[in-house]
Amino acid sequence: MQSGERERDPRFKMIPVRDIQPNPFQPRESFDKESLEELADSIKEAGVLQPILVREHGLHYQIVAGERRWRAAQMVGLKRVPCIIKETAEERVLLESLIENLHRRNLSDIERENAIHEIWERRDDFGIESKSDLARKLSLRESKVYDDIEAYEFRDSQDVSTRIPTDTIRRTRGLEPNVRRIIIDKVDLGEIKASEVDTVAKVLRRAPDHLKREVLRPKTHITPRIAEAIVERIPSEEDQKRIITEMERLSLTEDEAGNRIREVQHSGETARNSNQETPSTGIFQGDFHVVDEYECPHCGGHYVIKCDGTKDWVESVDNETSQ
Repeated sequence: MQSGERERDPRFKMIPVRDIQPNPFQPRESFDKESLEELADSIKEAGVLQPILVREHGLHYQIVAGERRWRAAQMVGLKRVPCIIKETAEERVLLESLIENLHRRNLSDIERENAIHEIWERRDDFGIESKSDLARKLSLRESKVYDDIEAYEFRDSQDVSTRIPTDTIRRTRGLEPNVRRIIIDKVDLGEIKASEVDTVAKVLRRAPDHLKREVLRPKTHITPRIAEAIVERIPSEEDQKRIITEMERLSLTEDEAGNRIREVQHSGETARNSNQETPSTGIFQGDFHVVDEYECPHCGGHYVIKCDGTKDWVESVDNETSQ
């Protein structure tokens, strides 16, 4: 082995803390004070057990991985810290720093998105051929890398709040950009929960336009759970609109709206399953709704099925028989 090659091998050295500089490519934008204090207490008791990875940088050394250990060592007043000096090209520093952080201390969603996207933008420098290749180098699931890059690009193009988690953005994928933004804003405002985003997205992919508009309306009375129930249980758009109007007019709670949906669903099923000879009239008469009417093949009587919004009943046309 040539002497020049030996010089490029990693080597151990105790380095003065003052001669070490932080990594300008550090993906972590902030360090939790409490966790740093815990690490400092550990270092005070046992010292720095894992060397800091550095590279030579002019007259100083630049951290490649281990900035938390370096900061904690400063907090307890250490003069020197154990380091591994490694020849690392500048274009590799970001990649190695990210890998170190991803597998030691979780980054925030924003920090991770920014770092992964930056590596992806500079993929030619790192010899990365695809997102799948990037996932392998970072030892991450391929879907996670796709999610972070897509979330970064959507967040950047739509100026999405940093308070919104990557997973919330992912759940809106496939919808129109303006619709995604409305849903995300509703999460940010507390109008819907992050856990309800999947339900909202599913409803918007299946619902008729009038229900979509209602779901996206600011401060709507239609919760994600109720919107899903309307889509799944009420096929008639006329009945859907009636329920939406009732919820708004009567300020129904979610449970009350659920009961009303079940009543309308039951009425529709009763009408479809009866031996009807005459199509359902669907007419309101006074305080009740005529659901269906039919001729009894046994007694020859003419009957109607009525609903007052709380119960159904069968009544003869001449009102002589009811049940």
